[in-house]
Amino acid sequence: MTETMSAAARPAPGAWVRALRRTPQDSRNDFTVLLDVLARPGRVRQLTVPGGAPPAAVAACGLLDVEVASHVLTAPGAAGWADAVHEATGAPRVGLSAARAVVALRPLTTEDIAALAVGTPLDPETGARVFAQVEAVGGEGPHDVDLLLAGPGVPDGEERRLAVRGLSAPVVVALAEANADFPRGVDVFLVAADGQVAALPRTTRLRPAEEN
Repeated sequence: MTETMSAAARPAPGAWVRALRRTPQDSRNDFTVLLDVLARPGRVRQLTVPGGAPPAAVAACGLLDVEVASHVLTAPGAAGWADAVHEATGAPRVGLSAARAVVALRPLTTEDIAALAVGTPLDPETGARVFAQVEAVGGEGPHDVDLLLAGPGVPDGEERRLAVRGLSAPVVVALAEANADFPRGVDVFLVAADGQVAALPRTTRLRPAEEN
């Protein structure tokens, strides 16, 4: 055995694991919020996030368990949060393309989206569910992309607008392509630094507003 373990193999600091562990009541509250935003694309709601913990990881840990194969995307030097997610939930580690749940603690790329499992026509639920860390959702402040959303959960004939900071237009296009062959696709939760969350379900048609 080598004297020096890799960053990915080091045990997560106990404080990080404790910050991500959710009580049964926490999990019920998280589930209610996440189900609501999934049913109403573009709606923004608030999650309770312990100080210092990545909000996207907190949101995911309310739903993950030993039966949900998962993958955590981290920035260089932050692999300890991936260890903490798996230790807090018991979720098995798998590669990105095999993951049922993906926790993105760094900005998503088009390559990430292309690698996600999208399920099959007969078993669409094997498509990935993504918890993506972004800087902000909703509101009138500066943003990187202004999304127009349509489909189930949005009134017929209308589009709902959602401003996002920390998500790029090319990634939005890649998501739209990944979800173009319904019922195959991926569900995405956008979790902001302040714990606010919105969802982009696989049933939603989305495009950057600049195309309007």
